[in-house]
Amino acid sequence: MASAHAFFAQDEGTTFNLEYAWRLLKDEPKWMGESIGNSSKVTKTSASGASSANSDTPSSYEFNSSSPMERPMGQKAAKRKGKAKEIPNATQDARNKRAAAMERLAQSKEDELELKAMQIIMKDTSTMSDSQRDIHEKYCNKMKKKYGL
Repeated sequence: MASAHAFFAQDEGTTFNLEYAWRLLKDEPKWMGESIGNSSKVTKTSASGASSANSDTPSSYEFNSSSPMERPMGQKAAKRKGKAKEIPNATQDARNKRAAAMERLAQSKEDELELKAMQIIMKDTSTMSDSQRDIHEKYCNKMKKKYGL
């Protein structure tokens, strides 16, 4: 520990004043880093406080050096993940509603055109001239074929 203090003082030019914080955080997974598996630091091996400088001694914290340490998901990342799951369902629902509305609109337009065609077919031809009557008859035949009347 003394050599670590000397090394810090040499690098930073001041003494290390946060030893109390270091003692609290040194065993936290976030601050351990990947070098824990290869370290030869003094580790606590028993509840009594006995320590060992041997790196082959198993510690209370097992570290798999072949894979990097995973940290828990943060609050913002969890929120984004939750929203990502909701979006495809919401998007698909919106698409389905839009498709249904478009179908209803197309059907209503088709019904409206059929109604107009029926009004033209049923129109009184007694006041029409012969040429108007011929045009009307051709148009009526065309509409009858189109709508199956």
